[in-house]
Amino acid sequence: MKPRKTKKAPATPSDDEFKEAVDKCVKRIAGPKEAEYLQVWLLEVVKNNAIPVSLLEFIPMPAAEVGKTRFDQIYDAAMSLVFPGYSQSTSEKLLGPAPKKNMKIWRIILPEKFKITHVLIRAISFQQAFALGCDYACRMSLRLYGKIPVDMTIRVIFMTERSLRRYLNLRWANRTSRRRKLKLEGREISHRQLNGVRLVALGSPKSHLYSVARYCERKDLDRVLKGKGISRESPVEAESGKK
Repeated sequence: MKPRKTKKAPATPSDDEFKEAVDKCVKRIAGPKEAEYLQVWLLEVVKNNAIPVSLLEFIPMPAAEVGKTRFDQIYDAAMSLVFPGYSQSTSEKLLGPAPKKNMKIWRIILPEKFKITHVLIRAISFQQAFALGCDYACRMSLRLYGKIPVDMTIRVIFMTERSLRRYLNLRWANRTSRRRKLKLEGREISHRQLNGVRLVALGSPKSHLYSVARYCERKDLDRVLKGKGISRESPVEAESGKK
């Protein structure tokens, strides 16, 4: 049996190669007064792998040509690399046949007092996910404790393609396993329907009043839709409560 060939990792550019690429870039985009600052900053950016050094051949471009500052061009490229989009198949499996462009899933970790391990939020950017996570926590606090917190710490974690596929596969496996245990036949029963049955039978794991509050909110939203034709789209993908 022949030994399996291992792929060699791409060679990391040396400091001299970094410096050479940065110098070429700075000569292309900057005047004498800006050169010193941009050399130091761009060298730090490529050494930290915020962007590949090869990108300096193309960005940044002069601000007047692209309508963005040189910093914003580097920033947008770095953000896109840190939080990449999902494949079409993964997006469709999660969000349906016509998913919103650049939509991503973020895991929001809340303080212990909320009795929720995490909540999954749909958002386009890290900043939007953080804002929606804070909004979720404030709403939850008002519902559970009757007040809005003035000081709060939350964590926002990007779900990569790999972690999202694992989550989707696990969700499907749990659904199939539950059907087998319950020996259900006929139509498919969704996870949301099963969760609703559990809440009706046992009540909310947080409190009975919490489930009543959620019921009241759904009824209000139905009335707003029928009376005003206005609907609210929730960014919450899933909640996971503590046992």
